[in-house]
Amino acid sequence: MNADSNVLLLPLCFFGLYMILEAADWGLCLSAPLVCRSRDENRAVLGLLRPCLDGNELWYFLGLFMMGAAIPGVSDNLFHTENIVLILLVAAGALLRMAASLFRNSFSQPAVMKVISVFSYAALAVMGLAGSSLLMNDGSQFSVLGIFCALWMILAAFQLGTLYGAVKAVNPLAERFRAAFLVSSVLTVVVYIILAILLKSHAGDSNTYGSFFWISLVATAILFVAAFFMTRMRHVKVGLAAAYVSSFFAIAIYLSAYAAVLPSLFTVEVDSLKQAMDGMPSTALLVIAFVWTLGAFLWRQIRKKEYYEWKDHV
Repeated sequence: MNADSNVLLLPLCFFGLYMILEAADWGLCLSAPLVCRSRDENRAVLGLLRPCLDGNELWYFLGLFMMGAAIPGVSDNLFHTENIVLILLVAAGALLRMAASLFRNSFSQPAVMKVISVFSYAALAVMGLAGSSLLMNDGSQFSVLGIFCALWMILAAFQLGTLYGAVKAVNPLAERFRAAFLVSSVLTVVVYIILAILLKSHAGDSNTYGSFFWISLVATAILFVAAFFMTRMRHVKVGLAAAYVSSFFAIAIYLSAYAAVLPSLFTVEVDSLKQAMDGMPSTALLVIAFVWTLGAFLWRQIRKKEYYEWKDHV
């Protein structure tokens, strides 16, 4: 990676931070209609979306802002419109989940849960397709790479969401979450392997990226296998921890491909990025935002289980 690639690492890190912190929320919405059997279970899943204001979306917005400043050329084409669409999807997803967690009785109806799930599938697919278009010479979204980016975004969120549900819900809902993670694991592995190969082919033969790619890919595989077997043995807390670390390396491979490819397709304006950063909130505010989002994430890991009344009608 050259100096231009290094300039892009900060906005890409913001994207990665959002993806890791918010994946479980997206995943809970994706999986809820598949694992829930009653409105009480729907309410339990919506309770897992708390806290309502975790601030994770801030990092996605900052990433888009800084990426647009570093590569102003993208504002001259369709990608500028895509930025607006992505912002609306991320904001709408956050508002929808906040409303659902606050008004659980109203949003726990099966039809409403399905609407939330369909929206989540569509939003993650659009994010995957739009992101992949940056790596294409012609800016095409509906490419093989774009399709697998979209599939991986959905499956990665689904996996973390179901594992989080397995840890923080109670049986029998927790057991269904665990089963959903195990069943979807094979498909997730196949999709990610294909995506990794496609990313490597687009990133070229850079020695720096090549070494990072293989090291991260091995780490991702080892940790994912650990997450799978720990979950299969019902050590779901250990499985969730391994899945989060595995996701970190998987996202690192995904985003570092952008750092390797974008400088060859666009002109990176370092001075423009510096000017944009001067107009950003002060360092103190960014530190407060980081502490806020990290605190919300840690609270979610140590919070008590979400209990509900299970009515066995069999």
